[in-house]
Amino acid sequence: MAHELTIHHQGRLTRATATGGRAQLKRLRHALLLKDFLIVTEQDDALELRRRARLTQDDWPMRISVRRAGDQIELRYWLYIPWGWIGSFVGLAFLALPFAGIRNEVLMFGLALAAAALAIAKQKFDCRPNARFWQQRPRQRWGETMERLLREACA
Repeated sequence: MAHELTIHHQGRLTRATATGGRAQLKRLRHALLLKDFLIVTEQDDALELRRRARLTQDDWPMRISVRRAGDQIELRYWLYIPWGWIGSFVGLAFLALPFAGIRNEVLMFGLALAAAALAIAKQKFDCRPNARFWQQRPRQRWGETMERLLREACA
């Protein structure tokens, strides 16, 4: 039986579909747990996982949603900027900038608000191999890793 894998990078998330049954889903679950993912919810044919950030290793938080319908396994996965980080950045900008001794506080507030708006607008990131700018290396690395894990699980 040929196992077909298709991957679509949709800007905010990556969607991968593969053929496989319950055994392949269990293999994928086990492989993800070995990569330090934590199970958020688990049902017979659905699984939600998350992975915490390791910023010293240039690794961002990640979420994965796995669904199985018949002989199709669908994964949706993305890296993201947590709301707590965005809120902390904005709070720090408003609390620390007035006392930082910067001459153009208004310009700094504007730049901080622009950075926060960009982070909110681009909160989720797909894992495309030709990713650029925000989270470039982790997106490329996780795209390759997820493709390899899915191929191995469905082989």
